[in-house]
Amino acid sequence: MHTLSPDTHPKVERLHIELLRNAQVWKRLQMVNSMIKTTWRLSWQGICERYPDELLDARTERFIFLLYHDKVMARKIAVSFRNRDEIGK
Repeated sequence: MHTLSPDTHPKVERLHIELLRNAQVWKRLQMVNSMIKTTWRLSWQGICERYPDELLDARTERFIFLLYHDKVMARKIAVSFRNRDEIGK
């Protein structure tokens, strides 16, 4: 069998797949949700490290664009975040 991960031993990979197949649906969804949140956190952290001098609006816009590949939506969301924060002051 060809492994999906070149750095994982085939027996270990088979065990992982078997455990995932046998897991209850709620547990698999929980794992997917955790993976998505981790990916978002790492993406945000990468943007903040790569562009430390940018304002929060600009970083937010980059992050939204990274997620959805839509510059118009990214701009609108960044502006709405700024407006929300200004109202709260």
